[in-house]
Amino acid sequence: MLKIKAIMFDLDNTLIDFLHMKQSACKSAVHAMVLAGLRLKENEAYTRLMDTYFSVGIESDLAFTEFLRKENQFDYKILAAAINAYLEAKNNSLIPYPNVLPTLKQLEEKNLFSAIVTDAPKTKAYQRLLGMKIDHFFRFVVSYEDTNSFKVTGLPFLLALDLLKKEVRDIKNGEILMIGDSLERDIIPAKKLGLKTALSRYGENKTQIGTADFELKTFKDILNIL
Repeated sequence: MLKIKAIMFDLDNTLIDFLHMKQSACKSAVHAMVLAGLRLKENEAYTRLMDTYFSVGIESDLAFTEFLRKENQFDYKILAAAINAYLEAKNNSLIPYPNVLPTLKQLEEKNLFSAIVTDAPKTKAYQRLLGMKIDHFFRFVVSYEDTNSFKVTGLPFLLALDLLKKEVRDIKNGEILMIGDSLERDIIPAKKLGLKTALSRYGENKTQIGTADFELKTFKDILNIL
């Protein structure tokens, strides 16, 4: 029988539908910008704004400014309208995937050690966890700033293992389960370190070719592994 003592979770598209949150927030921002005077149709503005995000970084705080400057329509009123609408819509979209909360409660009852390993900036990671009211389930969060490296390098996982083993001293790598939506960023580097892996197929934006030890069609499928 598989013995798991700890679980490392990816955040975006594992606990929350990040793309839905980003799209909803950007559509609200575009609507507000047009009302504030932006001279573009909403559909066109939305496409160009998303292109800007993919250019400057999906987590960038400068995307709205860069977008408005590229359109030669920078205006502080339009910028402020976008930020207000974006933040309101984002906060309203901070909803975990179905069954996340009850499943995390069951994992807690099983005394399983849980942590987050994410490429998201730490402040934004905590904003999402706090907004979803699930932050208390996780003992620590390892994010990009902790190693200045993305998960694909393996360095965030090494740090997470070091932190975990300071609290669970007798744990072996094979007793740790890594759950994430990306084969490249989550599954492959975790498997190289000897961790068990589970791919959250429900969070995929496109079909990936490759294998994990387990596949999750829904978040609560974690319970079937244990």
